[in-house]
Amino acid sequence: MRMSKIIPGLSFRSTLVLSILIAQGGCVWFKESKAKLDMGVKPSAHPLANSMAFRDTIGSYTFFDGLQGMRVRGYGVVVGLGQNGSAVCPRPIYEPLVKSLYKQHHFSEAFVGVHSISPEVLIRDLDTAVVLIQGEIPPAALQGQRFDVSVSVVPGTQTKSLHGGRLYTAELLVYRTVSEQVAMTGRPLARASGPIFFNPFSEGESATQSNPLSGVIVGGGVVLEDRRVRLVLSEPSYARARQIQNRINAQFPGDQQVADAVSPSFVRLNVPRAFADDSAHFLSLVRALYLSRDPQFESARVRMLASELPDKDAPHEHIALAFEGIGRTALPVLNDLYIHPDDHVSFHAAVGGLRLGEQIACDAMVMHARNADGAFRFQAIEALARSKGISSAAIALRGLLNDEDPRVRIAAYEALVRRRDAAIQTTVIDKDNFALDRVESTAGNLVYVKRTGRRRIALFGGGTKCVPPIFYRAPDGSLTLNAEPDEETLTALRVAVGRGVVSEPIQAPLQLHPLITLMGSAADVGTGGDVLGLGLQYGAVVRALYYLSRDQAMNAEFVLEQPRNDDILSRPRSGGRPESEL
Repeated sequence: MRMSKIIPGLSFRSTLVLSILIAQGGCVWFKESKAKLDMGVKPSAHPLANSMAFRDTIGSYTFFDGLQGMRVRGYGVVVGLGQNGSAVCPRPIYEPLVKSLYKQHHFSEAFVGVHSISPEVLIRDLDTAVVLIQGEIPPAALQGQRFDVSVSVVPGTQTKSLHGGRLYTAELLVYRTVSEQVAMTGRPLARASGPIFFNPFSEGESATQSNPLSGVIVGGGVVLEDRRVRLVLSEPSYARARQIQNRINAQFPGDQQVADAVSPSFVRLNVPRAFADDSAHFLSLVRALYLSRDPQFESARVRMLASELPDKDAPHEHIALAFEGIGRTALPVLNDLYIHPDDHVSFHAAVGGLRLGEQIACDAMVMHARNADGAFRFQAIEALARSKGISSAAIALRGLLNDEDPRVRIAAYEALVRRRDAAIQTTVIDKDNFALDRVESTAGNLVYVKRTGRRRIALFGGGTKCVPPIFYRAPDGSLTLNAEPDEETLTALRVAVGRGVVSEPIQAPLQLHPLITLMGSAADVGTGGDVLGLGLQYGAVVRALYYLSRDQAMNAEFVLEQPRNDDILSRPRSGGRPESEL
């Protein structure tokens, strides 16, 4: 029996995970540790002080100063609401918002059906609503990195619903504790835009109905400048700071200087572009580097780490990082550990070797990824996703797309997307609405929907399609799909909510890929009169797929990504860093 479900634990890139792992000095390859270490604690009091993976490392002399997400927010305008918007904008917000709109956009062209529109006219239109935008810039984020933002109606307006809406580009500033009706000042740190997403599982269910006045823009925030990171020396010393600077720069050579000893107390770090999608690992690796590069020291330390690794209470993640920091000198010892009878030894040794480009380590990691009863299966898939230059990693991940466990198939898909693998055939729908992926799999049909990071819909298997009889009507009335038994096409009706404009009946395919493309593409008609798109936003398309699956009107299981540690639909946590500490 087909059914819709949420599978937990599949979000590998949530901001909260990044924050926790950096705070622990850990690595995003590994399962979360129960010990949450405060990176403000001095190294002398570090719980790992007796481990060979900590002693004599940069981390034994330094700590990160207040590394955490930065909360940002701003005000913007959501468009496309029909008559569900509001002409009201609180006066303290109005003037800064108008100024920002003039700065961000050109208003000489037609917009929302009105020519020569101005920001003032836009705000007064019932097709729009003024909203509060909130998000959290991840630690060590680089320019251009995306993050999710929440959107909610500003109190005191008469907006009825944000369903079907799209946020016009808005600026986000560092969060300050002010009234929600008081505008903020300061330089912009991020921009936000895009279609608003609502949880389709809660719509229409009276007990858990979603709030129509707040939603999320998946990947809607864009960082405007790199966030600075610095190491703090527990005992100020310019000689030690220079030594740390030189060791880090030798580990990460390139055109950009990674470390800069700006004072006896601080070493400023620039995250290398090669780690743009892996800044947590970079920061963890920096603190795992040994200051000494003496060959005899490194050889002795590798043997000590190897003897410590079998201990079940040892800091295995840190030992793997230490192997990686030492480099290829560690490979002869690691080779003997890949076949160790204890899984935790074999896995963490393979982690270190894989990062060093060792083919044998990749083979060991593939064994963990294929082991249905293994404790490190999903961590191994994640490690294979991050491996570079080893083709067998991609081959193994493609094979896992056929695994009987849907969680494994989805994890393998996420890994291949991360690797930009050709096995994932991607079509971008309407420029930035969402990405639609085809995923070949013999394990059964599956529709997987992302709700963090980037808007994506993945179709697993062959011949995913709707199965008549079908009747679907969107809760807001914007779309109706109908097909009688044995019919070979769908009939679609598109309604402009709030304007009362109803399309002529549109013939739509039963196959999911062209149907989803039609629903998400911009509303348009071809030269032959064929409808090319229905202009539905990502959330509306996801909602339709969910209900079709729930009613067993398609031959695929529906899976919505469930964030592992945080509810994406909740408002961001408080407690950002001051702007001066960017």
